[in-house]
Amino acid sequence: MNSFIFREVTRAVYPAAVVFALYLLMRGHDQPGGGFVAGLVLSMAVVLEMLAFGAEAARRRYRLMLRPSLVIGLAIALGSGLVPMIWGHPPFTFSQVKYSLPGGNELKLSGTLAFDVGVVLVIIGSIGTALVVMIGSKRTRVAS
Repeated sequence: MNSFIFREVTRAVYPAAVVFALYLLMRGHDQPGGGFVAGLVLSMAVVLEMLAFGAEAARRRYRLMLRPSLVIGLAIALGSGLVPMIWGHPPFTFSQVKYSLPGGNELKLSGTLAFDVGVVLVIIGSIGTALVVMIGSKRTRVAS
C-alpha cells in the first residue's frame, strides 16, 4: 500500500502496539492476557508494518530475527517448565518472587512470566517467519 497517511499512522501505531504488548505480557501472568495475546499484538504490528512499508522492506528488517526468536522462545518456554525439576518439584511448577518498587508498587517475577516470554517469541517468530516465507515464495514465482 503506497499511502503517506497509512505510513504515518503505522509509525504512530507501531510503538503503541509494542508497549501494549509489553503491558499484556506483564499483566497476563496474574490476569487475563499473557504471552499468547501479546505475541498476537506484536505479530499484527509486524503485519501492519509490512502493509505500510512494503513486504521487501519488512522482510529485510525482520528476516534475521524471526527464526531465531522461534527457537529461543521454544527453549525459554520449555526451560522455564523444566527448571523446577532441579529442586525436585514436578515440571511446570512455578513460583513467584515479589520486589517492592518506589511508590508502593510491586514487581512480581515468576516462572510463568518466563514461560509467557517464551510464548511471545514463539508466536512472533512463527507468524513472522510464515509471512517472510510467503513473501519470498511470491518473489521467486514472479522472478521465474
